[in-house]
Amino acid sequence: MKENIKQPSVKHTKRNILTFVLLFTLILAFVLALIQHSRAYLLMTIIISVLIFIPRIMGRLYKVDIPAPLEIYAVVFIYATLFLGEINNYYNTFWWWDVLIHISSGLAFGIIGFIILYMLHKSENIKTSPKTVAIFSFAFALAIGALWEIIEFSIDSIFGPISNNVLMQSGTFYWTNIHTGLADTMKDLIDDAIGALFSGIMGYLYIKRESGIVVKPIMKELKKDNPRFFKK
Repeated sequence: MKENIKQPSVKHTKRNILTFVLLFTLILAFVLALIQHSRAYLLMTIIISVLIFIPRIMGRLYKVDIPAPLEIYAVVFIYATLFLGEINNYYNTFWWWDVLIHISSGLAFGIIGFIILYMLHKSENIKTSPKTVAIFSFAFALAIGALWEIIEFSIDSIFGPISNNVLMQSGTFYWTNIHTGLADTMKDLIDDAIGALFSGIMGYLYIKRESGIVVKPIMKELKKDNPRFFKK
């Protein structure tokens, strides 16, 4: 009995710590954007905050406990994208940084897409096949990646360049080469697709054999925290 009381307490403590770290990271990014008088960074921080908290808000609405690894990834993603990538200029310092960010984001959003359809399938709200679930997770991640490219393009167009190959001149900016910008966007989408494809394959293997690195431990925690969705 004591174990049953203690276990939720430990779980809530860990979740509270994650929430605190996540909020602290976002507030710090917001303050740095204000200090630097960067409306572009400020807008990016707000957009990322919305994207990061959507799963948690949906989880509250539908009473679903989000797996801790996904929340940890959210903190790491913000830190790697804003603090290291944009503010500390890792994107220009390390050629592979942008590749790593896009592949890992494709992987993460692919897993989220997999979880969404898998839970609907298990709760018998829809009937589908393992291949369809895998394809949906791939398409979901790629759609998020494309949306992010549109957001980056819009921010660059409105506030000035922060993410694509552009130059600043007398307070205005222009593309050095339109083909370079298109190539950069396509490279990002290809990197997103690589991560999304990996998550789709792992999701398929999980349904067929209950195997698959990355997906299996996340699903194990999801099932443990949300048993009512996985009743046979």
